[in-house]
Amino acid sequence: MARKRDAVVAAVGTLLLAAGILAGALLSAPRSGAAGEPAFGCKGIHRGDAEIDPNPKGLAPVAIGDSTMILPIPNLNAVGYSVNARGCRGFRESINIAARLKRKHRLPHLVLINAYGNGGVNPGLIAEALKVLGKKRVLGLVTAYNADTGHPPAPDTDILFKSARRYPHRVFVLDWVSYSRPHHKAEPKPGAWFLPDLFHPNFTGADAYAQFLSGALPLASSGRFP
Repeated sequence: MARKRDAVVAAVGTLLLAAGILAGALLSAPRSGAAGEPAFGCKGIHRGDAEIDPNPKGLAPVAIGDSTMILPIPNLNAVGYSVNARGCRGFRESINIAARLKRKHRLPHLVLINAYGNGGVNPGLIAEALKVLGKKRVLGLVTAYNADTGHPPAPDTDILFKSARRYPHRVFVLDWVSYSRPHHKAEPKPGAWFLPDLFHPNFTGADAYAQFLSGALPLASSGRFP
């Protein structure tokens, strides 16, 4: 009888130890978002090809961005954008991506960039982007929330609007921040378009983001300018 009791005690002890280890692992593991949400880390490039081409005589427009664009990739592909996104991406890296596409003869007429929330932007970078695109292409700049705080808007947002005024036939601004402000709250609040960090859109916000950016698609056709 004593042996059976000792065996039971040992088994219970083993189960408690395993439970403690599992609980510790769960507590120490990084928290993820809702089911199906991608990781927003800085490693790895996320891509998606446009499912339709709003530029019948040329390449589908491309959206180049930081982690803001990762979750909306399927939505953006559905409305007609190819996407190249990476967490923590800055504006200069976005220019490099555009230059690489140009060397491969894969740079379309319409290029969107949403990548100044990490590291900012300045007039020199805008001018460099325009040099890469050349005078026969259009640059769309998407406003962003502050990547560190989630507050609107990100630093240097005024540079985007100044650039659009300086290059009115080559640059335009898609003011996502102003458009999404009525829904700038974290899920699970009703009507929320954002994750708790108030920077990344949730699934509802991802669809709204893509639909908003689709407003620029008339400029996707070769020869069309603001």
